[in-house]
Amino acid sequence: MNKLSSKSVVIVGAGVAGLTLGYLLKKEGWEVTVIERDKTVGGLARSFQYDDFIFDIGPKRFHTDDKEVLAFLHEILQGDHLIVTRASSVYMFGKYFDWPLNSKALFKLPPSIMIRSFIDLIRKREAQNNDSFSEYTRSRYGETLYRLFFKPYTEKFLRIPCEQVHVDWAKTGINRAVIDKRVKSESLLDLVKTVLLPAPVKTEFIYPSYGGFGTFCKKLEARLREMGGKILLQTTVSQLNIQDHMISEVLLTDGTRLRPDYVVWSGNLLNLAQLLSQPAPRIKYLSTICYNIKMKGDPLQRAQWIYYGGADLRMSRVSITREMASYMAPEGMSGLCVEVTCLEGDEVWKTPENLVPQILLDLARVKLISGVDCIFGVHIERIRDSYPIYDLDYRKNFSQAARIAKPFKNLKLLGRTGAFWYNNSDHSMKMSMDMARHLSYGHAMAEKDEYFKA
Repeated sequence: MNKLSSKSVVIVGAGVAGLTLGYLLKKEGWEVTVIERDKTVGGLARSFQYDDFIFDIGPKRFHTDDKEVLAFLHEILQGDHLIVTRASSVYMFGKYFDWPLNSKALFKLPPSIMIRSFIDLIRKREAQNNDSFSEYTRSRYGETLYRLFFKPYTEKFLRIPCEQVHVDWAKTGINRAVIDKRVKSESLLDLVKTVLLPAPVKTEFIYPSYGGFGTFCKKLEARLREMGGKILLQTTVSQLNIQDHMISEVLLTDGTRLRPDYVVWSGNLLNLAQLLSQPAPRIKYLSTICYNIKMKGDPLQRAQWIYYGGADLRMSRVSITREMASYMAPEGMSGLCVEVTCLEGDEVWKTPENLVPQILLDLARVKLISGVDCIFGVHIERIRDSYPIYDLDYRKNFSQAARIAKPFKNLKLLGRTGAFWYNNSDHSMKMSMDMARHLSYGHAMAEKDEYFKA
């Protein structure tokens, strides 16, 4: 099939999705301009460096069964990568468990929890509302695990009552937490089978051999610039001019005027609605505060990342940077990325430093560090729009948001933020590959759910 005649594109957002699309379209001969509001590329996949310490935004890694995505990773990384074996855990009932669970979990669970969970297993209940996260987790994992882990963790993370959360959050979130498709985790019975497996599944990741996860985006940026693509940092779209149901002109905050054939939006949809003078869709994004902590010595636990479910703990997840790659912190020292979710503009967002004393005490309380005296530096990073919030009405509200873009023939939505999609980097890359074929050759785009099946 012949290429379509359009040859210029403005891509809003220089995360994995935007950079991948820009690179692929540039290879097809397009004129490419990528717009990024931050001072560096990467979006949710960027890394931060303070002296000799490197921190990602939470636990980032590449794991995919898709051959096209895997080939693309190798094309960009050019051999600059490590193979890392997964080691993650979950803190519940006052103890640390390997995640996914293994046979050791049987001997660490409190007897009362084992008995109640066994009763849940033989008294399986059916979900009364197929759209409900609460009903799904109760029917699949039982009332005991729902009350003691899924409910407090989810409410702490999403900042809304569990009864208001859509089932899609469970279906995508649990799969993302497990990662490896060989490990089944869709019910309490699956977890029991996993625990009883004679040999656990060994999951391996691809990870850059220097610079943290953000190196992938930095390499993409360099390749795109070398080919003549433009990446404009620390600027945003100030105005979209419309003519004949097309975006005819894009004005930037730095005064630049662009007249592209296509605009691909991977940014916040609320901002897009405002630019198009449309009512704000009723969607919400969750933001994250990353407390990047420098410490002397090693943490008391060995895991790349740990989930913390207790409602009495403000943090939801902690990444131990040297467990992903030894170069992430100097010898004899370690880095901890402590994640606290919030809504942009709330008290945590405005004054995140107020939580530092509590976080340090909690790290000691859960026996991740020996005491606060081993901490000698805390760097705070505000991460906007880190997750879409899947409440019960999110599908209807996203459809409303998507309809804002639909009348404009040359406006496309992309990526986690632009497509309001709780996904991984490999899913964003695959979607961008499909988008490049769609724009260059007219190929149809897959539905979002299809990317999780690859």
